[in-house]
Amino acid sequence: MTDPNLRLCYVDKSRGTRPCGDFMGADDRQIDVLLWLPRGQGPFPLIVYCHGTNGMAGESLYLVEALTDAGFAFAAPEFPLTSREAHTGIAFADVTDAPEQVRDVSFVIDSLLSDHDVQGLIDGKRIGLTGHSLGGVTTYFATFGMQCREPRVRASVPIAASDPVQSALSNGIGFAGVQHMPVSVPVLFLNAEKDLFARMAGRPGAAYTRVESPKHQILVSLGTHVWFHDGDDQPEDNRNPDCLWFDEYLPGIDIPGCEERVPLIGAARQREIAASAIVAFFEAYLNADPAALARLESIGERFAEASYESLR
Repeated sequence: MTDPNLRLCYVDKSRGTRPCGDFMGADDRQIDVLLWLPRGQGPFPLIVYCHGTNGMAGESLYLVEALTDAGFAFAAPEFPLTSREAHTGIAFADVTDAPEQVRDVSFVIDSLLSDHDVQGLIDGKRIGLTGHSLGGVTTYFATFGMQCREPRVRASVPIAASDPVQSALSNGIGFAGVQHMPVSVPVLFLNAEKDLFARMAGRPGAAYTRVESPKHQILVSLGTHVWFHDGDDQPEDNRNPDCLWFDEYLPGIDIPGCEERVPLIGAARQREIAASAIVAFFEAYLNADPAALARLESIGERFAEASYESLR
């Protein structure tokens, strides 16, 4: 499955959209959403996916396939100022719009639950949230940010989000003053050993330490930042593929780690681990499936490259 079942367009008239590059801004905020549905009769548990900087809603079709095959609906918004496929036509993302993306998550959930075309397909009591990179930061604050959290999120998977708090503060993306909310929302942090973004955005273990249980953390040995979404770019001579993102968007800047040459895990293997962990996690906590929790806890036995820890 690649094409979404529904392409939806929601307009939040209570908020504007700031200018960005050639986009002149708007008095409202349009959010386009791709929705994939599993086979069978609803209502289905819902996973909302948040893309990263210069990403797009359909950037992780491997997760779409894995989660819809497991019986989850999968909704992915195009954030208007950070998606390369957004209607705004931006050339480069405005990461300071991330707090508005947290509000977008709530708006998208509201819109889906009230949409007559989606009526009866989504279980509003079983909603999970995940996202990659900046989308992982969005996921974190929508789950644990006191002033901005979405209380309907029942389980959360920030992917390659480093330490979202340090990332937000050091990069000035707009979450200053947002306090941690000590809520027991099940969370899985999914990270990669050779993630070059993490070297500049905070080590991921800090977030795991900060949050309440139940919490889980997986580190993929010799994994990279970009291989958590679709694409299998592998530069010659074992150069980290994360460097290709910096080559494209921030050329001429020396990125720590781009000088390293080590054999890496490979895109397919990394995504196999990610999909297995994410499906097991959401089945465990949104479907109350103890067998799925056991699969998550034994992931290191099935994948030698996956280091796992938890506190329940």
